[in-house]
Amino acid sequence: MLRDGIEIVPVSLNGVEVDRRTVQSADSLWLAAQVHTDGRYGFAGFIPYLSISFVLTKDDAPTFKKAGLLFPLAAKDGPHYAAATDMAGPGVYHLTYIVSPPSAHGMMRRTDKTDGVPEWFKPITASWTFHYPMSEK
Repeated sequence: MLRDGIEIVPVSLNGVEVDRRTVQSADSLWLAAQVHTDGRYGFAGFIPYLSISFVLTKDDAPTFKKAGLLFPLAAKDGPHYAAATDMAGPGVYHLTYIVSPPSAHGMMRRTDKTDGVPEWFKPITASWTFHYPMSEK
Protein backbone atom coordinates (compact mmCIF):
# COMPACT_ATOMS: atom_id res chain seq x y z
CA MET A 1 0.00 0.00 0.00
CA LEU A 2 1.34 3.45 -0.91
CA ARG A 3 -0.01 6.71 0.51
CA ASP A 4 1.53 10.16 1.05
CA GLY A 5 4.93 8.84 -0.05
CA ILE A 6 4.79 6.05 2.54
CA GLU A 7 4.87 2.39 1.44
CA ILE A 8 3.57 -0.20 3.93
CA VAL A 9 4.16 -3.87 3.20
CA PRO A 10 2.70 -6.48 5.59
CA VAL A 11 4.75 -9.60 6.31
CA SER A 12 3.89 -12.67 8.37
CA LEU A 13 6.37 -15.36 9.38
CA ASN A 14 6.77 -18.40 11.60
CA GLY A 15 9.84 -19.39 13.60
CA VAL A 16 11.22 -15.91 14.25
CA GLU A 17 13.57 -15.53 17.22
CA VAL A 18 14.38 -12.20 18.83
CA ASP A 19 16.63 -11.13 21.70
CA ARG A 20 13.66 -10.23 23.93
CA ARG A 21 11.79 -13.37 23.03
CA THR A 22 8.10 -13.35 23.62
CA VAL A 23 6.49 -16.67 24.38
CA GLN A 24 5.03 -18.04 21.18
CA SER A 25 2.67 -20.97 20.99
CA ALA A 26 2.60 -23.51 18.17
CA ASP A 27 -0.35 -21.53 16.79
CA SER A 28 1.29 -18.11 16.68
CA LEU A 29 2.41 -15.82 13.90
CA TRP A 30 5.00 -13.09 13.63
CA LEU A 31 3.40 -9.96 12.15
CA ALA A 32 5.70 -7.40 10.56
CA ALA A 33 5.47 -4.17 8.61
CA GLN A 34 8.13 -2.93 6.25
CA VAL A 35 7.61 0.82 6.05
CA HIS A 36 9.60 2.98 3.64
CA THR A 37 9.40 6.46 2.20
CA ASP A 38 10.41 8.10 -1.06
CA GLY A 39 12.59 10.61 0.82
CA ARG A 40 10.18 13.50 1.18
CA TYR A 41 10.21 13.39 5.00
CA GLY A 42 13.99 13.45 5.35
CA PHE A 43 14.48 9.68 5.50
CA ALA A 44 15.93 7.49 2.79
CA GLY A 45 14.01 4.24 2.96
CA PHE A 46 13.16 3.04 6.49
CA ILE A 47 11.32 5.48 8.76
CA PRO A 48 12.29 5.36 12.45
CA TYR A 49 10.17 6.53 15.39
CA LEU A 50 6.83 5.38 13.97
CA SER A 51 4.03 4.18 16.18
CA ILE A 52 2.33 1.17 14.55
CA SER A 53 -0.63 -0.58 16.11
CA PHE A 54 -2.40 -3.62 14.74
CA VAL A 55 -5.82 -5.24 14.96
CA LEU A 56 -6.31 -8.86 13.90
CA THR A 57 -9.73 -10.51 13.50
CA LYS A 58 -10.94 -13.82 12.06
CA ASP A 59 -13.92 -14.39 9.75
CA ASP A 60 -15.57 -17.33 11.52
CA ALA A 61 -14.68 -16.25 15.08
CA PRO A 62 -16.61 -13.08 15.93
CA THR A 63 -15.14 -12.89 19.44
CA PHE A 64 -11.51 -13.27 18.27
CA LYS A 65 -9.69 -9.97 18.25
CA LYS A 66 -6.01 -9.35 18.88
CA ALA A 67 -4.62 -5.85 19.15
CA GLY A 68 -1.21 -4.52 20.03
CA LEU A 69 1.86 -2.60 18.94
CA LEU A 70 4.57 -3.47 16.47
CA PHE A 71 8.08 -2.76 17.75
CA PRO A 72 11.22 -1.67 15.86
CA LEU A 73 13.37 -4.64 14.88
CA ALA A 74 16.77 -4.95 13.19
CA ALA A 75 17.31 -7.84 10.76
CA LYS A 76 19.64 -8.74 7.89
CA ASP A 77 16.90 -7.82 5.42
CA GLY A 78 16.68 -4.35 6.96
CA PRO A 79 14.90 -2.69 9.86
CA HIS A 80 11.16 -3.08 10.22
CA TYR A 81 8.42 -3.21 12.87
CA ALA A 82 7.09 -6.50 14.25
CA ALA A 83 5.34 -8.45 17.03
CA ALA A 84 4.17 -12.00 17.71
CA THR A 85 0.51 -12.84 18.16
CA ASP A 86 -1.49 -15.99 18.86
CA MET A 87 -3.87 -17.14 16.15
CA ALA A 88 -7.24 -18.90 16.44
CA GLY A 89 -6.46 -21.78 14.11
CA PRO A 90 -6.78 -22.03 10.33
CA GLY A 91 -9.01 -19.58 8.52
CA VAL A 92 -9.39 -16.19 6.91
CA TYR A 93 -7.98 -13.27 8.92
CA HIS A 94 -8.17 -9.51 8.57
CA LEU A 95 -5.17 -7.44 9.59
CA THR A 96 -5.20 -3.67 10.03
CA TYR A 97 -2.16 -1.50 10.72
CA ILE A 98 -2.46 2.08 11.94
CA VAL A 99 0.80 3.89 11.21
CA SER A 100 1.33 7.17 13.07
CA PRO A 101 4.14 9.56 12.08
CA PRO A 102 7.38 10.15 14.04
CA SER A 103 5.74 13.12 15.76
CA ALA A 104 3.79 10.52 17.81
CA HIS A 105 7.12 9.94 19.62
CA GLY A 106 7.97 13.63 19.80
CA MET A 107 10.26 13.82 16.76
CA MET A 108 10.49 17.34 15.40
CA ARG A 109 11.08 18.40 11.80
CA ARG A 110 12.78 21.35 10.21
CA THR A 111 10.43 23.72 8.43
CA ASP A 112 12.84 26.34 7.03
CA LYS A 113 13.33 26.83 3.28
CA THR A 114 16.88 25.46 3.32
CA ASP A 115 16.43 22.01 4.83
CA GLY A 116 12.78 21.82 5.87
CA VAL A 117 10.59 18.82 5.19
CA PRO A 118 6.82 18.72 4.62
CA GLU A 119 4.34 18.41 7.44
CA TRP A 120 4.20 14.87 8.83
CA PHE A 121 1.66 12.61 7.20
CA LYS A 122 -1.66 11.94 8.93
CA PRO A 123 -2.04 8.48 10.52
CA ILE A 124 -2.41 5.83 7.82
CA THR A 125 -4.81 2.92 8.18
CA ALA A 126 -4.02 -0.05 5.93
CA SER A 127 -5.87 -3.39 5.86
CA TRP A 128 -5.27 -6.81 4.33
CA THR A 129 -6.99 -10.17 4.27
CA PHE A 130 -4.99 -13.40 4.38
CA HIS A 131 -5.38 -17.14 4.93
CA TYR A 132 -3.66 -18.84 7.87
CA PRO A 133 -1.70 -20.98 7.75
CA MET A 134 -0.16 -19.69 4.57
CA SER A 135 0.23 -22.33 1.90
CA GLU A 136 3.70 -22.89 0.47
CA LYS A 137 3.64 -23.03 -3.33
